[in-house]
Amino acid sequence: MVNTNFKDAPNKQVLSNKELRFALLFMLVFCMLQYAYATGREGWLEHMVIDIATVYPSAAAINLIDPGVHAIASAHRILSPQGSISVLNGCEGTETLFLLIAAIVAFRANMTSKLKGLVLGTILVYGLNQFRIIALFFAAQENRKWFDMLHGYVAPGLIILLSSLFFLWWTGTVASDESAHPA
Repeated sequence: MVNTNFKDAPNKQVLSNKELRFALLFMLVFCMLQYAYATGREGWLEHMVIDIATVYPSAAAINLIDPGVHAIASAHRILSPQGSISVLNGCEGTETLFLLIAAIVAFRANMTSKLKGLVLGTILVYGLNQFRIIALFFAAQENRKWFDMLHGYVAPGLIILLSSLFFLWWTGTVASDESAHPA
């Protein structure tokens, strides 16, 4: 028989104070980062992130991989005689980076561990996104169906999965560091 008397059920808190603190701080940091980046749309910040930090290195890497492509970075586009792709707002990887930053900031750890996590996490997300842009460029040259699947599903899912696994790994290293060196 199922007990439907909730008064007899054990008094369990759905979220602990620690978990609630993490969730609220995570959302606050993520929203602040998104808002700050959105206020810089179509300005110098977006130009720096998309054109300078994303498109130019991607075009250079494409030419290293296949010099015959003759890729050229032009503002937010990677151009070549075989075709081009545009890297627009949302394609630069900031959302995933902001999610990871918010998670690291919200996690209870010392400042040194957080800084290590932020630096390594930023490098990881940036590298994965560069790899994604390069793969998208070559997929666009070869097969539009590959491009659409890679752009819409495979690459974003993979970047989020790998970033999540990084966060789990990082939290494990923080927990083991703190247990080895209690405060």
